Amino acid sequence: MTRTGVLYVTAIYFLICLTAASMAGADMQEMEWKEAGRGIRDSDLRTVAVSPDNSYLVFVNSFNAVYRTTDGGKNWDEVLSFRGTGKAINAIAITPSNAKIVYAATDDGLYRSDDMGMKWEKIFSTIGDTEKAVLCAAVDPEDPGVIYTGTGAGLFFTRNNGKDWKRGRNLSSGSKLYFIAVDRSNPHIIYAAADKGLYKSSNSGGSWKRILEVNFNAEQRAYPDDPDANGIAEIEIDNRIQGIAIDPSDAGTVYAGTSQGLLVTKDGGSTWKAVSSLGLGSRDIRHIVINSSDPDHLYAATGRGVFRYSKSAGIWDELYKGMVSSDVRYLAFASDTGNNFPSLWAATKRGIFKSLPSVSVSAQQDIDLRNRIKETEDALSMFAHEPSIGEIREAAIIYAEVHPGKIEKWRKAAARRAWLPDLKFAYDKGNDWQSSTYFYSNSTEKYTDDDITRGDDSGWSISLTWELGDLVWDGSQTSIDVRSKLMVQLRDDILNEVTRLYFERRRLQIEMLMSPPGDIKDRIEKNLRLQELTANIDALTGSYLSKRLGNTGLRAGR
Repeated sequence: MTRTGVLYVTAIYFLICLTAASMAGADMQEMEWKEAGRGIRDSDLRTVAVSPDNSYLVFVNSFNAVYRTTDGGKNWDEVLSFRGTGKAINAIAITPSNAKIVYAATDDGLYRSDDMGMKWEKIFSTIGDTEKAVLCAAVDPEDPGVIYTGTGAGLFFTRNNGKDWKRGRNLSSGSKLYFIAVDRSNPHIIYAAADKGLYKSSNSGGSWKRILEVNFNAEQRAYPDDPDANGIAEIEIDNRIQGIAIDPSDAGTVYAGTSQGLLVTKDGGSTWKAVSSLGLGSRDIRHIVINSSDPDHLYAATGRGVFRYSKSAGIWDELYKGMVSSDVRYLAFASDTGNNFPSLWAATKRGIFKSLPSVSVSAQQDIDLRNRIKETEDALSMFAHEPSIGEIREAAIIYAEVHPGKIEKWRKAAARRAWLPDLKFAYDKGNDWQSSTYFYSNSTEKYTDDDITRGDDSGWSISLTWELGDLVWDGSQTSIDVRSKLMVQLRDDILNEVTRLYFERRRLQIEMLMSPPGDIKDRIEKNLRLQELTANIDALTGSYLSKRLGNTGLRAGR
């Protein structure tokens, strides 16, 4: 949705936004950030990992080094350095069942420390430079001997603490793996984010199945006024999966943070849908986390800061207090710090930050806010019989014949046209005659004709010709490119207009519901305006709205 559309949505759902933002504070308390990087030489940090049973033990890595704190961020020590090697440290991971065992995923292989980072040894490395580059690592939460590594050439795993390694089947050897998530409730289930999609294994990494593709069609592109968009993609947009989070309250619910927004499945990956981006300042989601003590909220590291998503309210709010860096790379929750508040760590381009609690909301305020949300939801449920904005927009696209698939049909037709020859057929018919004369003179005749010949002829021809150059590049493709840009602009104009009309109509409906006009003239005027907006939407959708309302037994103007 364009920014204009977002503004209209915000105007309609302002009650939900206000109450849900307060609810987020009630459930989780408000967050403030504090820089906690004393002793870290590098400011550009990549990932952070916190001990599951000791909130004061934290590891963070930059391109060059791994740092450790044992006092909750007051002081840091450099425990692994790759300075001067030209090789990167890509990620760190702590063994869930034994915090003393730490792993560093590097361009030179996988390194392990059995004493909280004091000494390191390489336990995984292959021959090729691509495979040698380990981009991420994960450890089985129940069996520390089972380790998974995501490399530049697929996934490798070991079941005997690194002595023997195997490659995961059904994963392309050329796939880069950026993130691995193991289901804590069932460690046999693993998710892996690759450059070619999201994969799932149900047998501890032995075999894999792709459950989500990541490259969307050009017509499902980023919006031009999105600050994170790079304009209109002509062919495809690279929608890379950068983070995975398994819902601790429902293992079948899995979230995928991508460079174009957040996706969710509630059936273990069979079906996916986009999560609302209302309130989200950037669709470029680098990492996502969910805390088991607060399963209603999801936290995202983005290119514009840290954002918290409320599952119940369906909106995002930014956690910006004290955060001086908007470029956030990675998040990690610490265990309870003794005041019933789990700290959140954020690795950013400008250092490491730790969240601090502020004053909580009272229980009575909590109840009041929940009641307000319930009342708002009840009011909006009165319009559940009407088509959604997505349905209206789809109807407008179909009616105006500007569906994204139309451009693809043009391109395919042009490609097929290059194989067809130019056919020429010719036919001609003609008459001819010939005569001669001779001359003589007498008293009655001066000359006469002789030897007259008449005839006719006909002929036909057929020719087939191919332009071989069209098989490589058809000149009509240029015309299609121009028409596709015009169609994209037309579609945007239509969608912007129908979106504006839809939410203006919805605002008027809510106004009439919440504050019914007492004056009969005012009531008539508002009803006429409601019918006018309905008619305008019908004009852009081929009467789709009125037809849908007619099927429910309601008049179009209601």
